Amino acid sequence: MVGDTPSQRVTRSRMTRFFIITFSFSWMLWLLPVLRSTFLPGLSEIVGLLGVFAPFGPGVAAFWLVRRAAGGERVRVLWLRGWTLDFDKRWLVPALGLGPLVGLLSVVGVMAFGGEIRWDDAVAPAMILPVFVLIYFANALPEEYGWRGFALDPLQQRYTALGASLMLGLIWGLWHLPLVFIEGTTQASIPFYEFVLQTMVLAVLYTWLYNNTGGSVLVAALFHASANIAGAAIPTWTTELGRSVNFVLLLVIAGVVVLRYGWRQLRIGVHDADVIDHRANLQDDRDPT
Repeated sequence: MVGDTPSQRVTRSRMTRFFIITFSFSWMLWLLPVLRSTFLPGLSEIVGLLGVFAPFGPGVAAFWLVRRAAGGERVRVLWLRGWTLDFDKRWLVPALGLGPLVGLLSVVGVMAFGGEIRWDDAVAPAMILPVFVLIYFANALPEEYGWRGFALDPLQQRYTALGASLMLGLIWGLWHLPLVFIEGTTQASIPFYEFVLQTMVLAVLYTWLYNNTGGSVLVAALFHASANIAGAAIPTWTTELGRSVNFVLLLVIAGVVVLRYGWRQLRIGVHDADVIDHRANLQDDRDPT
């Protein structure tokens, strides 16, 4: 972009700080678990607990920067976006149902191609709700305060919704890199490039949900948790065929969304949507450093 305004330059600076803080916070917490799984297997198992707090990195970065730039009231505004129900409740259907639907369709696709599902790898049915709650509060919500609640809007101000989604999806995927070296994680079990490509496609769907709910972090977090628990309950990702079918389905759905809602905004027309102008609550022309 030629001739950036001062506001755009500050936004770029704040975005750079957001990603630096996010990666630093999370990767430092993942460091000891990585060492235990690679070079220092004798380390105590307790070091693995540090990785539990790594997903809070995006949220920590978001709240820190908002607090420094605009004060406590803006922190409250950001916090409430993860709890308020001020959006069209119909969007809860894709937020909660799209992940399980893709999982079930993936099972059909795998079976149609003569493959098998390793159901022994699935989370027990009785544990689905508890695991969903754990994922929501320990992973989905703290991540989404950062990825969608803070980072997505500035990117959409500079690029199209589709471009911003793919860019954020790439960064989001690369943020998971240390997990490749931690035994027992999904990222250590599959080719990392496949995981990154999936986060890029999923990011389009996150933006679609986010933009059509006026920037609801709650909806983004519900989609995040629902997709993760669907993968745990319907483990098509454990085979190459299952991952391929799942990715193609996501790609088709994302393509339909882009065609239907438009690659520039990924939402229904501004005059037809009940869009909350929340961007002014997070973007500030003052440099917080």
